[in-house]
Amino acid sequence: MNTPAVPAADATPAAEDLSIEALATRTGVTVRNIRAYTTAGLLPPPRLRGRLGLYGEDHAQRLALIRELRDQGFGIEAIRRIFGRAPASVWGDLVSVARSMSGSLFASETPVVVSAKSLAAKWNGQMTPALLARASKAGLMRELPDGQVQMLSPALGQVAEQLAALGLPLEQVIGMQETMARTLRTVARHWLRTLADSLLTGDAIDPERTAQLLEKARPLATGAVQAAFPVILQQELDALLHKTA
Repeated sequence: MNTPAVPAADATPAAEDLSIEALATRTGVTVRNIRAYTTAGLLPPPRLRGRLGLYGEDHAQRLALIRELRDQGFGIEAIRRIFGRAPASVWGDLVSVARSMSGSLFASETPVVVSAKSLAAKWNGQMTPALLARASKAGLMRELPDGQVQMLSPALGQVAEQLAALGLPLEQVIGMQETMARTLRTVARHWLRTLADSLLTGDAIDPERTAQLLEKARPLATGAVQAAFPVILQQELDALLHKTA
């Protein structure tokens, strides 16, 4: 069984009988977030001495793990599932796997950065700030601090341009992509949660095996979508033609 490699917050002595302010200083997690994590059930409540809440080493270690998982992109609900399903002995292994694969495992395209002006020109001035915000919210592109736009999928951008060439207004194109993103996000969550549930059933996790399983998940998931979508598209077309006949 692997020993959890929980990242240390700093080199200060072990936390014993710390106030929430002292715990925040030691771990680098704000008082507000400590309270939020406690409310969310990610952090055990403090030990009370009178009216004073005191925190120990277990709180400091768990906060360090929460901070690491948050840095790797894990949401509150995902962390709650990890704490609830995986024994403490494998938490460190999960962090190692997440750190090694974060942001790169499933990405198949290199994002392209374009200026907002050039993007607007491609759409003949149809790209308004409101539509850009909608596309960003859908997760298809990202507005950068310098005002430029990062196209997360250049190929999807080309599809949008081809739809525009067919005469579809940009607002309709973005609406279609929003619907697609919502549907595929649901599929992706189901796949990943099913994989996570299967990985969190044992007393130990092999990081190498976990990485291999997740790497295989990408071609299997994308292959399933690519195989199913033409079939479903044809079925929906047949249904539409039947209604209009």
